[in-house]
Order: sequence, then C-alpha cells, then structure tokens
Amino acid sequence: MISAAKCAVGGLMLITIGLPAAGSAQNRWARQVHDELQRALNVVHAHGGDRPLLDKEGTLNQEESASFTITLREGVSYSIFGVCDEDCSRLRLVLATLANSELALDRTSEGFPVLQFTPRVTAEYRIRVAMEECRLNPCWYAAGVIPSSGAKP
Repeated sequence: MISAAKCAVGGLMLITIGLPAAGSAQNRWARQVHDELQRALNVVHAHGGDRPLLDKEGTLNQEESASFTITLREGVSYSIFGVCDEDCSRLRLVLATLANSELALDRTSEGFPVLQFTPRVTAEYRIRVAMEECRLNPCWYAAGVIPSSGAKP
C-alpha cells in the first residue's frame, strides 16, 4: 500500500511539473522590451543616427526608479528613449546633472518616452527611468541613448 506521504509528494510533483517555470514569464517580458528597444534603435539608426552608446534593461515595481550615468559630448545631439512591457502604462525618463539638476524630461508620453538633448559641455549625466504605473509588478523596461549622425569623435 502507498503511504499518504508518498501520495502527497507525488501529487505535488505532478502539480509543479504542470506549472510554467517562474522565469518563463519574465523572459517573455524581457524579450518584449528588448525587441522594442532594438526596433527603436534601428529606426533611429536608419534615419542617420549612429550606433547606441548605451542600452539598459531591467525591472521596476510601480513608483520605483533606476538611474545610470553616461558621458555625453558637447555639441552632439542625442536621442534618449525608453520602452516598457504591456503591463506598464506610464514610464518616465529624466536627464539630469550628477547633482540632480533636471535638464530634460518627458511627461507627455505613456510607455515610450523620448528625450532630445544637445549638451553645452562634455560631462557625465544621469538618466533616471521611473516606473510611474505598472499593472502587475514588476514591469520590464529598457532605455537607450543614441547620438545623431555626424557626431564628433
């Protein structure tokens, strides 16, 4: 006769085998934002933009933010943009100095914010990505920075 403990373990194993892997949903969202970012980079590149200086991907819960720094060169125009997964309904981008003085921000777009910026001085700048609205935490995002064509070396 089979013990109750063996039945319980066997039943739990059958239930677990039938469930999708925890990482599979995350991989779907990661692929989605990666593909969206690549499409945006390709569009900018096809219209005369250079290769991206930076592309970042990650997850944020609603009302969380992530920051990263990048050196931008004087007189070079840059497109800075973000994308997020289908559970995200509002992503915000902010470009600031390292002292957190805001230089550019996009308040009007929902899930595809874009900033255009031409620095007056070569320096390190901070880009902050804020997940303002996410229906199902965490939401995946990606951000990219691409210089316009003819950028000075």
